[in-house]
Amino acid sequence: MITSFFKTSKPIHYIIFIVVLILVFVYQRIIVGDFEGNFIKSIEEVGYLLALMASFFILIFIVAKNNLTHNNSYAELYFCLFIALIPYSLETNSILISNLFILLALRRIVSLKTKTNIKKKLLDASMWICLAAVFEPWSILFLGLLFLAMAVYSVSQIKNLVIPFCGILIVGILMACHRLLTDNVFPNFFKYIPEISFDTLSINDLTIQKSTLLFFAIILFSVVIFLVNGLQKNRLNRPSFTVLIFAVFIGVSIALLSPIHNLGGCLFAIGPAAIILANFSEITKFRWLSELIIGLLFIAVVLQMTLNSSFPIH
Repeated sequence: MITSFFKTSKPIHYIIFIVVLILVFVYQRIIVGDFEGNFIKSIEEVGYLLALMASFFILIFIVAKNNLTHNNSYAELYFCLFIALIPYSLETNSILISNLFILLALRRIVSLKTKTNIKKKLLDASMWICLAAVFEPWSILFLGLLFLAMAVYSVSQIKNLVIPFCGILIVGILMACHRLLTDNVFPNFFKYIPEISFDTLSINDLTIQKSTLLFFAIILFSVVIFLVNGLQKNRLNRPSFTVLIFAVFIGVSIALLSPIHNLGGCLFAIGPAAIILANFSEITKFRWLSELIIGLLFIAVVLQMTLNSSFPIH
């Protein structure tokens, strides 16, 4: 029933998705977060909401431009459900901005399959990733995804391998110029080196975040099923989905390794995971299984919102 409603993309779907994202954002950051701010703080919150909206529309662009699914709204549906399932992923400003840059980089990475404007796409992707790392240092791991994509799309010639390092250098020079002009000091690039804290990997933290465990379980299930069945049915897009699967695992790794964000780094995995699950819902012969996953997510979201309002998670 639910899959039938979203089987064909319609304008009403996007209205629903936008309303849901706004409500979840307001609920988590304004209501649960006991927001008490002035006019400037309110403007900042609008800016972060726009960053979330921009991430949503970039996801739509990635899916549509690269024909990763047929004309349906499954990817957008899963994106909204995951955001509502783990709304604390919206709490950290730096992750919201960093995730937006990573999706912009992913847009360029996936488009490498056309093998046109390769150098420009590699430069753009590396620069977006470096900008993301300025806000969340662990997002630098997505540079590994860029090099993997170069191998997957067979564009890993020596001259192309040098380009991402040029992107890193350009961002470094721009940062240095900005700090010298504004503060008259040279930036300390060592502070952008990721720090690992094994405290974030404690069993107690993971147990408390039951919604995160459900998120991990669902994406693990979808990746396994997709590897067994989906790649055979998506031979044309096999390289793209290989890249997306690795993007999911990098996002999960950031969530576990980042020492201060209370698993909010799951936001990095939501976009790629939504696309993979959308493809699963599209190709599976067992429609009931797709309905079960979506129904389970709906129930979990309702429970999550109820518990979160009673016992806020920070």
